[in-house]
Amino acid sequence: MNNLISLSNDYNTIGQPKSVVMSKEEKFDKFVFYACVIDYLFLPYVWFVSIPYTMPLLFYWIVRRNNILKKTKEYKMFLLMITLMGISTIFSFIYAPIYIYKNIVYLIFFTTMFLTYFMFSYYINRYPFNIKHFLIFFILFNIVLVIFFNIDKSFYHSIKLIFNQRSGIFINDNLYEKFVGYRYAFIWMDPNNIAYVLNAIVLYLWCNEKTSFFVKVFSFVSLLYILIACMSNGGFLSLGIIVGSYILIEVLHLLKGKYKIRVQIKPLNLFLFIITVCALVYVIPQIPKYLETGIAHESLDRIRNNSGDSRFEMWQYTIKNVNFLEYIFTGRGGVTLVNDTIYNPHNGHFIWILGYGLIAYYIFMYLIFRKRSVTSLKKYIWILPILFGFTINVMIGEIKLMGIVMLLVACSTSPKYLNRKT
Repeated sequence: MNNLISLSNDYNTIGQPKSVVMSKEEKFDKFVFYACVIDYLFLPYVWFVSIPYTMPLLFYWIVRRNNILKKTKEYKMFLLMITLMGISTIFSFIYAPIYIYKNIVYLIFFTTMFLTYFMFSYYINRYPFNIKHFLIFFILFNIVLVIFFNIDKSFYHSIKLIFNQRSGIFINDNLYEKFVGYRYAFIWMDPNNIAYVLNAIVLYLWCNEKTSFFVKVFSFVSLLYILIACMSNGGFLSLGIIVGSYILIEVLHLLKGKYKIRVQIKPLNLFLFIITVCALVYVIPQIPKYLETGIAHESLDRIRNNSGDSRFEMWQYTIKNVNFLEYIFTGRGGVTLVNDTIYNPHNGHFIWILGYGLIAYYIFMYLIFRKRSVTSLKKYIWILPILFGFTINVMIGEIKLMGIVMLLVACSTSPKYLNRKT
């Protein structure tokens, strides 16, 4: 039987009668879950190190629920993976003692990443939850920041520093009258990361949630607006992936006679539609002027000059200089070393294999990227932009991004959530 169905049975969720009064344990579960969701989507990093504020709370919750979690197949595989990652980290003390601190930090980050998934999955398989409005407000949050970014980049950066003081780019040290060398990165570290996750979120909304035509138009226009500010080549490529995937799925549904046009005029839909129309009325006349600005030239230059050849050269160098047979069981820690030197292959697959070994890599891919039998292909194609970004831009170093991904994975693979009535 599929492990996620057994997960639901282990948690005794399906068919479980609703309590009129929540117990202390249920209240604790709810508090931790919503605290983590809000933290990953909207709140700042801890000021002195880029971790979520809810990390200690999450570890405490895991200790409290460990006896239930350890009954599931996925959690057992996770324990094996973390054991191999721990051994790899210990070996890194021998191979590269100068990176001991960084390797320990990476181990804690990645452990937190997967514990977040198990907490989200546990809650969603037990209690009612709807992710749609959280994701819409996340898009709105980005729109507000992008507006600030386009109007006054210095003011945008001052806001960003409130959320992430370790963002590393000090805008006041440069002149931005015509925009030189600066990209929208949300409140995170890498502009590519927000591009990939927003592509995934939009595709998830279209395919997994009941979204009206108005919400689809709003989310698509918003995505385009944000991607231009990100200037992410990979973001635009993954946009092509999500549009192509969605059109293909809709065509197949049309051929099968399952296509339905859903127009829901609700207050939120109407509000989003009005925002979209107003934005288009304002933006369309500005396009010729916008194409002459520094940000547009910078974006076009990046597209022209940033070909995929450099990525292939990095991957070829890695393949030629690494004996992957040495990495079957363990790796050499989170800091990627090639020829005993730090090297970034710009490929999450290589980074995970060299860091923690092929077995840990297999479990990593199994937990995140596999389509469960309980999930239809349509409801899991949102993962494609994440897989694309993991392949060419790594992404996994952004812990809040991965927390959002884990939330989407939990929603996409929960029998209770997939079968809910909305």
